[in-house]
Amino acid sequence: MLARNEVTIYNQIMKNTTAVGKHAEDLAAKYLQDQKYEIIDRNYRDRFCEIDIIARNKECICFVEVKFRNTTDFGGGFGAIHSDKQRRLQQSAEYWLSSHPEFQALQPRIDVIAVDQNDQIEHLENALY
Repeated sequence: MLARNEVTIYNQIMKNTTAVGKHAEDLAAKYLQDQKYEIIDRNYRDRFCEIDIIARNKECICFVEVKFRNTTDFGGGFGAIHSDKQRRLQQSAEYWLSSHPEFQALQPRIDVIAVDQNDQIEHLENALY
């Protein structure tokens, strides 16, 4: 069991982590809109995982994972998408499409957007195949 001061420190870290993640997702959504993507949904959650952003770009429906990293060590944000997360993202995308028939004619795509500590954005389209 954690001591009271350890719980307080843990809660502060989690609040900061959540705030940083939301900031990165907000930057990514703004970037996508600036690139003429239409944001369909944000923070979609199902039994498989959470998809940060679902957006339409021309003939594609894009499922976007946003990663914030302070450093590029170990592949930065792109390196943080391990095989289990890739599998769960694909399952979530398929599940979302099954309940949104109006988007089923579009080409599905999973993108990753990495945001660094300077709010610089790197967008990898079709990151998983």
